[in-house]
Amino acid sequence: MSVRLADSRSTARFRRPLEASVIPLSVLDVAVIPPGGTARETLLDVVEVARAADQAGYRRFWVAEHHTSPRCAGSSPAVLMAHLAAVTRRVRVGSGGVMLPNHAPLAVAEQFAVLQALHDGRVDLGVGRATGGNEHAALLDRALRTSPAARDAFPELIDELLGFLHDDWPEGHPLAALRMSPLPAEPPEVFVLGSTENGGRVAASRGLPFVFGGHLGPRSRPTALARYRAEFRPGRHGPAGPRVIASVNVLCAESDEEAARLAWETSEAQVVEAHATRSPGQPLSPARQRHLTQQNLAEVQLVQGEPASVAAGLADVAATWGADELMVVPYGLTGKDRARVLHLLAPETSATPETDAVPGHG
Repeated sequence: MSVRLADSRSTARFRRPLEASVIPLSVLDVAVIPPGGTARETLLDVVEVARAADQAGYRRFWVAEHHTSPRCAGSSPAVLMAHLAAVTRRVRVGSGGVMLPNHAPLAVAEQFAVLQALHDGRVDLGVGRATGGNEHAALLDRALRTSPAARDAFPELIDELLGFLHDDWPEGHPLAALRMSPLPAEPPEVFVLGSTENGGRVAASRGLPFVFGGHLGPRSRPTALARYRAEFRPGRHGPAGPRVIASVNVLCAESDEEAARLAWETSEAQVVEAHATRSPGQPLSPARQRHLTQQNLAEVQLVQGEPASVAAGLADVAATWGADELMVVPYGLTGKDRARVLHLLAPETSATPETDAVPGHG
């Protein structure tokens, strides 16, 4: 599934020929538990969204790693991916991402090698260096048996991961005598996730594709993309030149007005839930609720509207960031909401819907 760039003025700065400017679309679902929902319901919602992405022709479907968060159900990407890959046919299933300092590279390589062997080589391995949790970082590091030093060693952890996946080590590496089993004939492709210049620098130094966290809003810094392109050096297990996937929040509805209404309702529900969690028993005034909802929506930085408007907005985002691929983060509280976003957007793209179901899964 892809969207076509239509503004030659925007694409010119990246010297990408207009006639070749068709940007593939993928999906990221972060498994956010809606107000009043449960983790089980949320994980089943992720399955529903993955099947919608598969049927509508999106290229990839990725899931994230979050820990000790009452609002996120996705703590184990590899486990969730195993189920998603089993109930889809064509969409590439991946991690967006595995927080590599939380894990031994050999264990990650083994998990993804098994997934790759079982699921027709359609597994992606996105890795990041964050904790995977926004609160109690020191306690989380202790619980996961990691440390800030492990995050500082993120580039070296990537080297180990690639060494195991490809059985390819620099001469004299202390782990070179180990050979992973199973060793896949075609290892999963490794992507580096990031939203800052440091992430871009790491991806560039290892010659790997860079997945820019544009959906993070104010926490993402587009200068990371310039850093990545400027410092990219081809490696043995990546593309010949810089390759960028950028994530972006999307809400698609039948009309621009309906999209604006749904965006407000979704943001408002998130604000009310967050306030109730932080300040139980303390009422939130209507004026304060409106202010926080507006602030929350501004931070989300949505591409929203009716399908043609969203397609045009995505083309503009791709041109502005020079992205080779976009990863949409559908904005909605439930799986049905997010699946609807994907299905509405599909007719405005070059998607070819897949209508046959996976045997044994309805």
